[in-house]
Amino acid sequence: MRARGGTQGRIQQKTVVTQVMNRIRELIFSGRYKVNDRIPTESELAEMFGVGRSSVREAVKIFQHLGVLEARVPKGTFVCDRTKISQEAITWSIFLGQSNIEEIIELRKVIERAGVSALIRELQAHTEKGRATLGELRNVIERMKEGASTSAIKSLVQADYDFHAALVQAAGNSLFIDIYATLHSFLQEEIRRTYLAIEDMTEIVRDHEEIIESISSCEPSRAVTRHDEHFLRIQRLLRKAGGAEAPATGSALEEQPGAG
Repeated sequence: MRARGGTQGRIQQKTVVTQVMNRIRELIFSGRYKVNDRIPTESELAEMFGVGRSSVREAVKIFQHLGVLEARVPKGTFVCDRTKISQEAITWSIFLGQSNIEEIIELRKVIERAGVSALIRELQAHTEKGRATLGELRNVIERMKEGASTSAIKSLVQADYDFHAALVQAAGNSLFIDIYATLHSFLQEEIRRTYLAIEDMTEIVRDHEEIIESISSCEPSRAVTRHDEHFLRIQRLLRKAGGAEAPATGSALEEQPGAG
């Protein structure tokens, strides 16, 4: 079977694997091969690009590791959807790009702000979705109270994370949800440092209760302002905890993905 797309410009330069990856990327970006489409075989791609099968095989393996392509024996190799993209690869991309933790907090704030605005619109329209999300947030607050009263840091951290995850989900944007999930490793560092700077854990409960109260008011400007204040507080705590020593490896703070 001849591969779709006809003969492409043949690759002559030395960085063959990289160029093969670029050509495969072009085939997908152009829409020639979409999610769940089977791409040409190694032999067909080698013929299209004028390279050896080993170079094609290596390029395809890299894309499989990244979660872009998936081998389905014996059917062939297929284009994956976004949910298969390696979160590890994205995490390394952010890390090696030297994004500092305050930049990551700013990204979180923007994503969550969209969720706050969307939730207020749902509440103004008296939708079941809005009521359900608000109820979920209030349930999380109860878990926070329990964790704070018993100094159960592990439970408190998880509740904290769930609170912010619910706001992200309220935006109804799957990309936001994926980005938030990808930031887990960075959020672990954020919460580790902010919690080191807090003496009274009930402060965490009060802070999040006020966010819910502002959202319940259905006044967008008030809610956004209060949400922004929450992130300013996180940044202050991070600066305050800047010189604090990390807890021992394996502590409850390090085990849980979470947000401040």
